[in-house]
Amino acid sequence: MIPSKEFEHIRSVLDAITSLRAAMRQYISKIIKEGDYDITYEMMQLLLVLWRGHEVNQQEIANLLIKNKASITPLIDNLSKRKLVVRTEDPSDRRNKIIALTKAGRDFMEAFMPALDDFFAKIETGISVEEMDQVGGLLMKMRRNLVP
Repeated sequence: MIPSKEFEHIRSVLDAITSLRAAMRQYISKIIKEGDYDITYEMMQLLLVLWRGHEVNQQEIANLLIKNKASITPLIDNLSKRKLVVRTEDPSDRRNKIIALTKAGRDFMEAFMPALDDFFAKIETGISVEEMDQVGGLLMKMRRNLVP
């Protein structure tokens, strides 16, 4: 059943968010391919979580990427095989694993940063800081409406 016309404005916003997300994925995937980085978009997302958070457990990664914990395991396995991340036991809970970037992982992210900076510069072209802040604030309000 299609929502009533009364919700057309929100449907338009959600379509724009979906379209932006797809365009971002496509753009980053192109950078990865052209740079011959030998990782997937999903692996890059995980690396970015670690880049910001340094050492994070698998459940936190899953929450931040909005994926289930089981789907994160193969990503970590692949990044571990590439020696970009390492798993260690969580001292407070041995069942939990802490995931961290290795030196090679940090070097990889440093090498990728210029491409990511170009991406950020491109995406914000023609948009003021105030506009970005306003959109970010509105999106966070919408999120809080769904997940208080």
